[in-house]
Amino acid sequence: MIAAVLLIFAIILGGGGTPNPSTEVWLEILAGLLILNWLWLPGPLCRPADPALWLLALIVIAIPLLQLVPMPPQLWQALPGGEVRAEALDLIGREDSWQPFTESAPRTLASLLSLVPPLALMLMVGSLARPERQTLLAIAAVLALLSAVLGAFQLAGGGAFRLYEASHPGVVLGFQANRNAEVDILLIGLLALAAFVAGHAPSQRRPGVESIWRNGWLVGGVALLLVLAAVLTASRAGIALLLPVLVAGWAILVLDRRRNWKGRGPAIAAGVLAVLGGGLFLVRHNVVLQRVAERFDFSGDGREGLWRDTLYAIGQTWPFGTGMGTFAPTFIAFEPLEAVDSSIPNRAHNDYLELLLEAGIFGAVALVLACGLILFMTWRSWRRAREWRPQIAFGFSVLVVIAAHSVVDYPLRSMSLACLAGLAVGMFARSPKINGPAASQTHH
Repeated sequence: MIAAVLLIFAIILGGGGTPNPSTEVWLEILAGLLILNWLWLPGPLCRPADPALWLLALIVIAIPLLQLVPMPPQLWQALPGGEVRAEALDLIGREDSWQPFTESAPRTLASLLSLVPPLALMLMVGSLARPERQTLLAIAAVLALLSAVLGAFQLAGGGAFRLYEASHPGVVLGFQANRNAEVDILLIGLLALAAFVAGHAPSQRRPGVESIWRNGWLVGGVALLLVLAAVLTASRAGIALLLPVLVAGWAILVLDRRRNWKGRGPAIAAGVLAVLGGGLFLVRHNVVLQRVAERFDFSGDGREGLWRDTLYAIGQTWPFGTGMGTFAPTFIAFEPLEAVDSSIPNRAHNDYLELLLEAGIFGAVALVLACGLILFMTWRSWRRAREWRPQIAFGFSVLVVIAAHSVVDYPLRSMSLACLAGLAVGMFARSPKINGPAASQTHH
């Protein structure tokens, strides 16, 4: 399955971020080759039947595409900041040349290319039937578990097993270069595990294998490992999101009416309380957990200053923005002198503010349109046959986690997380295999 291959490589190769672009370039090339292969596949499943996915993809790529279109000098010089660009180009005698809307065409082109893997995965997932989507949920959960195991080796080996030069040493990073991206991988893995178990259809051919997924203790053990790994990332936002994610995972399990998950509620709650109590005890005796606890001292956090200066930059470039991918050079240009030091802020640590700076009012409109379309697809798909609901709940929960974390970070700038968001949205698409008379018979 092409989508499975892309998902695996997306999580393994897509975690380097801006400081480690080489693996992401390889992922973009692979995604391009896979989507070409997928488009040329024979049969009815080569393209998603749901036009809403294609419309959403068009909304997402429209802004960077339009920002790369060259404009005559009369237009781009009239934009906010156009006079500064004209003065710079005057030094090389090109002040009257046609220029794109964006202030940095290479950066915006890189942003456009970074959309290829997540949009490709979204469209591929939308073309799959429910069993194939279940397989992708299993892959997401297994990769999250493998990332947690790799993180344990990283802690035990003093960073010897890191895949990237770590900006956050001494914590669980797994396949990612950033602890905040890693914790989202683990949280989404928890949701994928719950959705896979809740939507798993027992098979008569493999009763021994199927009985494994009826074992609540095994599922709980895997979930506990993911929870512990999430705590050991020392991501404050991720730890704060743990409880809502556990509640969402429980709600997804309850959708499975074949198993009495509700009856196991007291035992699971007791287990969670025991783990929390043990964790509080270990904090006093474990260096790693003490390091995690110290992260909740917000005195040295610089986000407030970043947000304030980003808002000022937005005011100077409103309403058109400066181009996708141009946050760093734009922010440096407007950064107050008293805030200048040796560090270079590469992100606003708030994806909504960064979108407004880079895309202006067009980004706000695109975000509203995309959210509205996703909500419509969620509502429409929820009315589908009940066996689809764990997958739909998974998709919605993943998007809520990413949206919440985006208030204080930039999860969608990680290609791994962007692809998982694409996986989530693809769950809302109408599968080609249920379009037609059979679908209406199973509709509730």
